[in-house]
Amino acid sequence: MKRIALLLALLLALTPVLASCTGSEDDTTREAPSVSTEATDTGFSLDTLPELDFDKKEFGIFIDKGGAGYLIAEEETGDLVTDAVFQRNLAIEEKFNLTFNMAEAEVNHPNAQIKNYILADDKTFHTFVNVVTSPMLNMVLEGYFVDWNELEYLDYTKPYWNSRIATDINYGGKVYVMGGDLNLTTYNSTNCIMFNQNLFEDLGIDFPYDAVYNYTWTVDKFIEIIKQGYSDLDGNTEISYEGDRFGFSGWSAELCPAVYIGMGGKPVINDENNLPVLNLNNERTVRIFDKIIEIFDNQNAFINAKEYNIDKTMRNEGRILMDDSFISFLTVNRSSDFRFGVVPYPMLDEEQGEYNSRAANIAHLCYIPTTNKELEETGIILEAMSIESYNNVRPVYYDVTLSLKEAPDTETIDMVDMILASSTYMYEGFVDSSIVKQVVNNQTNTFSSWYAGNEPVFKKTIKKMVDFYGA
Repeated sequence: MKRIALLLALLLALTPVLASCTGSEDDTTREAPSVSTEATDTGFSLDTLPELDFDKKEFGIFIDKGGAGYLIAEEETGDLVTDAVFQRNLAIEEKFNLTFNMAEAEVNHPNAQIKNYILADDKTFHTFVNVVTSPMLNMVLEGYFVDWNELEYLDYTKPYWNSRIATDINYGGKVYVMGGDLNLTTYNSTNCIMFNQNLFEDLGIDFPYDAVYNYTWTVDKFIEIIKQGYSDLDGNTEISYEGDRFGFSGWSAELCPAVYIGMGGKPVINDENNLPVLNLNNERTVRIFDKIIEIFDNQNAFINAKEYNIDKTMRNEGRILMDDSFISFLTVNRSSDFRFGVVPYPMLDEEQGEYNSRAANIAHLCYIPTTNKELEETGIILEAMSIESYNNVRPVYYDVTLSLKEAPDTETIDMVDMILASSTYMYEGFVDSSIVKQVVNNQTNTFSSWYAGNEPVFKKTIKKMVDFYGA
């Protein structure tokens, strides 16, 4: 892809969000997005790509364990999602005369295995699909991957690529990791807030949709709501997750960075030279942690650091008003005894002007190894897979995986579009759940002392990033 295309992509990255998210209390003519398993004419076609004959060779993709659900499909099974993936792969194979060689790792996060393939100059795989944790950042900085600017036929301005990735976790105009409709598991791991509509109605609380549409959905409004959720249901006059109802909850490892990112927290930004710089020790971060303490007042919220899924049990028992979740849980909630709505995480204030929905570090994105000597062909194939996914797999994903045909209201569909359009990525080696739990447990903003203790390590990492991306 030419660098000018990347720059255009960055300028247009927020366009889909703004175009699809307008609305007001008086807007009664707004139409919900069309959701259907039927393929639609999007105007994107494989015929717009250059002719390519792969001469029956294999195109290899190595995939982290658990990340292959929208990539591998050996045959049609009658499952709508599997069949859509199979048909996409078949269309690519026939169009470009190739055979896919897709392999799923036997372990989670196979960083060492990926490194060994590259060190051995093994050219089996054209791309690796893995998580976005700090070990993968280290591999980028050690020079194991190719800058996607060398893939000429990729176009990040198109809606089937998530162009925010290019600014969130890539720097210096260089792109070493990317994703989009190519692999929809990325969307599954986007954080959101689900709320119990039955409880909202019982407590006389208005659904927060209008605030979201009007960009007045701030942390103060959120706190105002969750304060109404607590109830000493078991009557023992003690605050207890076993028997009480809470306004907000979630698994700490996911919820903590989601709250931080939602309020515009961004530990690393690009400076005037488009190079990474620390963005932690400032007034905004202190304000964010002040609000986090207010959110997790014991009578507002229960931060689950005890056992995975305790909060989900509480949700299923109707004992949580609002709950941290992933987009993929929409399907699970359809079978609940309660009606659930979904909204993005709130902004710090209205000046923030945009929602930021954390894409978890388990999101599966693509890396191109330096062993790949067929970069032109790789760009064409990845673009083709993304086009076919956008046209024929994503509609099924909306219907089946997210169950949007069964959504309790049209606003849910709008909210999903807004959340996915605002997916935000962060290497969580700078800010993770530990500092959030620390300030919550102490009910004191200890950010300054925590930062002072970690600053030398952070600066060392930033220097390494600047040396690499600025070279």
